[in-house]
Amino acid sequence: MGARNKIKIFSGTSNPEIAKKISACLGSKLGKLTISRFPDNETYCRFEEEIKGEHIFIIQPTCNPANENLIELLVISDAAKRSGARTITAVLPYYGYARQDRQSKPGEPITAALVAKLLKASGVNSVIVMDLHSKAVEGALKMKKIHLHALPVIVKYFRRKKLKDLCVVAPDRGALRNARKQARLLKAGVAWIDKRRLAASKVLVQKIVGNVKEKNCVIIDDIISTASTICEVSRFLKNAGAKNIYVAATHGVFAGQAIKKLSRAPIKEVVVTDTIPQQNTKKRLKKLKVLSVAELFARAIERIA
Repeated sequence: MGARNKIKIFSGTSNPEIAKKISACLGSKLGKLTISRFPDNETYCRFEEEIKGEHIFIIQPTCNPANENLIELLVISDAAKRSGARTITAVLPYYGYARQDRQSKPGEPITAALVAKLLKASGVNSVIVMDLHSKAVEGALKMKKIHLHALPVIVKYFRRKKLKDLCVVAPDRGALRNARKQARLLKAGVAWIDKRRLAASKVLVQKIVGNVKEKNCVIIDDIISTASTICEVSRFLKNAGAKNIYVAATHGVFAGQAIKKLSRAPIKEVVVTDTIPQQNTKKRLKKLKVLSVAELFARAIERIA
């Protein structure tokens, strides 16, 4: 316990709830850090305790508003570097801009890689992240990193439900490998959706490969953003005779009309983790269940502290 108390953990303003949970898991308290906004909305911060020569951890998912939360993280890191911190580890439960990981058209940026460079330039020496969108993002983070996965927490939750006739459904063929792994862990069958994307937020589901009739179907993904695909897939599964449909993801972004779409879709439960704060979402989406991944981050911090 004495060693744990020496861990210096600070929280940005994007998700203070998970920061409190992580520090509680470590038997520690969050460090004293003042964060405020100038009248023109520029970010100010100041460490209110000595951090010279210390290894510090800054917990700040760069979720919506991504620009504001990213700048805040960079400002905190720069302040830590100038205050003499020995090592700075950025703990990003959610890595904003992760889906902008390649150029799909000429003239576009690769913003996921740019964010990685900005983190390094601000003084960050290492990162702890969870379920990055692609290998390209992981490769762009050219520093010491721990890449965590929420799947054990999600699998544990569904095991406790003791659902019978369970089938894991891959939302597309590209997700089939992950679905097979999930199915092994849940001792379930596997099916996958053959679909064609018509636009950024519109898909055409063509057929289901596998048996879903009278099955409790579970779809597990890394992100729920606009929820267009997941809602279209859920309707297709229901029309094919699926019993109950459960949707799970590490990151609940819920962009645009996602909450309205999910509320209307034939989905029994939507399961996400607390990488992104969901207090307001829970009030608007009654079928939402939020699992905590704070323990996973706490153990990762212990490993490198």
